[in-house]
Amino acid sequence: MFNIGYGAPLVFLLLSVIVSYYFMMSPSADEMANNGLLFISKATKAHLVCERASKFVKRVLYVKIKDNSENTLPVLSKQIENVYSKASAQYGHLDIRLMLKPSGTIKDIKTNYPIDMILYDSELDRDIDQLKSYIATLNTGCKLQSVDCQELSPDNMLEKIQTYENVALGGTFDRLHNGHKILLSQAALRATKLVTVGVTDVNMIQSKTLHELIQPVEVRIQEVLNFLNDINPDLEYNVFPLKDLYGPTKDDPKYQLIVVSEETLRGATKINEKRVENGLQPMDVHVIGLAQDVHAQSSQEEENKISSSNQRIRLLGTFLRQPEHNPNIPDWPYVIGLAGGIGSGKSNVAEKLKAKGAAFINCDVIAHELYKPGLPLNRTISENFGREVITDAGEVDRKKLGQIVFSDKEQLNKLNQLVWPAVIEEAQRRVRALGELGHRVVVMEAAVMVRAEWYKYCHQLWAVIVPRDEAIKRIQARDNLSAEDAAKRVDSQVTNEDQVAHANVVFSPQWSYQHTQGQVDRAWKLLEGLLASRK
Repeated sequence: MFNIGYGAPLVFLLLSVIVSYYFMMSPSADEMANNGLLFISKATKAHLVCERASKFVKRVLYVKIKDNSENTLPVLSKQIENVYSKASAQYGHLDIRLMLKPSGTIKDIKTNYPIDMILYDSELDRDIDQLKSYIATLNTGCKLQSVDCQELSPDNMLEKIQTYENVALGGTFDRLHNGHKILLSQAALRATKLVTVGVTDVNMIQSKTLHELIQPVEVRIQEVLNFLNDINPDLEYNVFPLKDLYGPTKDDPKYQLIVVSEETLRGATKINEKRVENGLQPMDVHVIGLAQDVHAQSSQEEENKISSSNQRIRLLGTFLRQPEHNPNIPDWPYVIGLAGGIGSGKSNVAEKLKAKGAAFINCDVIAHELYKPGLPLNRTISENFGREVITDAGEVDRKKLGQIVFSDKEQLNKLNQLVWPAVIEEAQRRVRALGELGHRVVVMEAAVMVRAEWYKYCHQLWAVIVPRDEAIKRIQARDNLSAEDAAKRVDSQVTNEDQVAHANVVFSPQWSYQHTQGQVDRAWKLLEGLLASRK
């Protein structure tokens, strides 16, 4: 029988050996290369070798499958799905690029990112001299690393691949992810001459979740081009801003195939209908299945598929841009400017930041305090907007004043020029006072933070945004306004895009309370880490 007295120590000893072996076989962060180029002997084991190689590379891993009779188009098509799907699930830190160029020697390989490590599976040991020779052409610090795994049996149920001279596809391609790479790679695999890619622009992105965070179209186009040239530089590429659903495909007879995902199949059908109306042959359609996002939260916020929307949601509460030193203000207290339009939920985020321990200044409240009877601003408003905006008690009637300024941009600008200098002067005085009381972090909230450029008096700008329609609904419910009046108030303010353009961190409280709290928690944790490094 098994003796329980010896069992526990024995199990502990075995676990110690296994853990020690793991750490001996796994490179440290310092030993890992930034970018690697992996040579694989057979396509059927590409995703397995990639998994092993992922432990040696931090950023970009190029994958080149050696030419042999097994590397047919059907096998490569299957491996495109396997490699990128596995990458998202198991080693999402890596930018994987499966190279599809069908021919050429090792010396012909060109990459957009410099190579720091050459990796290869053991079946390529006979090519070691050739690999070393290639390393010599790269840089003196490039390493050589062997990786291996068991070969899988070939899949005999693979689809037949038809190729076409001219292939088209379209998409947002925001922050290029593995779902995009599958789509682009399948298009490039089926093209023999030209791949045309429409990258959605302007009105076509307005319905996207957090469209304000979508990269500029020029950036997205360049990322698509870089990827396509990396995987097969022999093809011709036309990547352009797509203004509508159809692009050139509706009336150009040269296009023979369109590659779409399951969710955009309806778009391909509409394009083909338009081609038939124009007297053209409909294009063949190749449909890509949606790649599942195993990291998606089981909630209403994120989609189950790999998507740019999920990536943008995960950016909330993180640094969109790193804060820069502001020489125009004291180092302490550390001032966070909190921006956000009317109805954005800015006050809700402010309360959560107060709960974290931040001191707080509300510039809108300061403005209202400066409106009080007997103060200079009260008299100035009466002189500029008429005695009717002053109540019998001598208070500024904010509702009447709002009706004047929110329907007339010139009047709004005049009010701002009167109020802003007095408000920011008082806000700065209060910041200094809070610092003298020992507060390390002060949040300065203002609806006009961006328009007035008060973020110049802050160490960071944090912005709160919700979709325009959502803001209008909130204002209607809160202030008992018509949809038209609520829209006027929203549209009189700086747009979400302008808020985001200046912000270090963005929040969007359009989902659950818990999700908003998670965004604030992430931002505060980043802030604490930053402040810990400051003297």
